[in-house]
Amino acid sequence: MSDISTTSALSSLISQYGTDEAKASSGITTTTSTESSDGLADQDVFLQLYIEQLKNQDPTEPQDTGDMVSQMAQFSSLERLTAMATEMSSMTEALMSNQALTASTLVGKSVYVDGESATVTDGSSVSIKTSFPDDAQTTTLNILDSSGEVVKSVTLTDESYTWDGTDDDGNVVENGEYTFSVTSRNADGEVTELSTQVPARINSVTINGSDGTTLNVQGYGSLALSDEIEIVS
Repeated sequence: MSDISTTSALSSLISQYGTDEAKASSGITTTTSTESSDGLADQDVFLQLYIEQLKNQDPTEPQDTGDMVSQMAQFSSLERLTAMATEMSSMTEALMSNQALTASTLVGKSVYVDGESATVTDGSSVSIKTSFPDDAQTTTLNILDSSGEVVKSVTLTDESYTWDGTDDDGNVVENGEYTFSVTSRNADGEVTELSTQVPARINSVTINGSDGTTLNVQGYGSLALSDEIEIVS
């Protein structure tokens, strides 16, 4: 039979770290406590508890090892999960740092955004993108000045086109804003208005905002770095 001090120590360990079954067999009232989960996470304490149980067991009725094996398996799983969580946290921080570095290098560059106009200064060139329908037979780009007059008309053979800032006669157009209109015609003569994309400057980057990391684009707004984007220059 165990002495009083040993029994008291065992009861204290069971009360703090033991399973509900161990508490019940020791006459300890089970109460809800957040300390239990922390205690069971300490493998050394659990082993100390189990050794105390073995030292004080009745030789004629030895302790059932089932609970120990089960809890040891839980400890092993907990240790692996904790290690994985730490590794994942480190990976996340590394990815965020890399994303921030990548985003910062884009400031000052241009990205294609939905748009149908651009400002021309001293005959500067403008890149224009569109998407041809599957049934398109011919696709035409019309470039209009601020008064709505067509200054240049081009039959597109590629979805990307760079306008050199000249009119149909090869003359440099005046400074100002110009609008792009693209239409396609199929074999039945049906005409479809197509959308266009033009370059816009990336002014700044917001790192890990409410929408994640975003590119702040001049005259357009924000683009998520996770979106499909195409850098012009």
